[in-house]
Amino acid sequence: MMGAHSIRGRALLLSTDAKLTPEQIIEAYGERWSIESMFNQLKLSWGLKEAWQQTRQTLHRWVHLTLVGYGLIQLLGYLDDQTVRQLCCHSPWRKDNPTTAGQIRKGLLLIFHHVPVRQWWNRKCRKFEPPNWRGSEQDAAISV
Repeated sequence: MMGAHSIRGRALLLSTDAKLTPEQIIEAYGERWSIESMFNQLKLSWGLKEAWQQTRQTLHRWVHLTLVGYGLIQLLGYLDDQTVRQLCCHSPWRKDNPTTAGQIRKGLLLIFHHVPVRQWWNRKCRKFEPPNWRGSEQDAAISV
């Protein structure tokens, strides 16, 4: 379908629904951008583009854990709490240090950047083995 553009002149619009007008095609295309920001964040900010997992089950676990983390940070953005506001104090040039999910994420990264999570993956037995921070093996067995 040919559409008219005020600056560029004529444009070719492709759609699988031949009944749509050029305006409806453009509006439908514009609606898809509301979800693009989420995919952009998942790929670039949450590491989903580096999903190096080898099985479907592991990939599902990665996605679930990633989305739980994403959701928790979004929810923390709505919490009116002094601790959450302190997470956003890493950018002194920002006026009033706004509490946003992105600022909370950056604050958490500053706290946890030294935690070597990728080193906890045991390639030989293909298991995730974080260190035992509780102390002895007996303490860990009691808490399970």
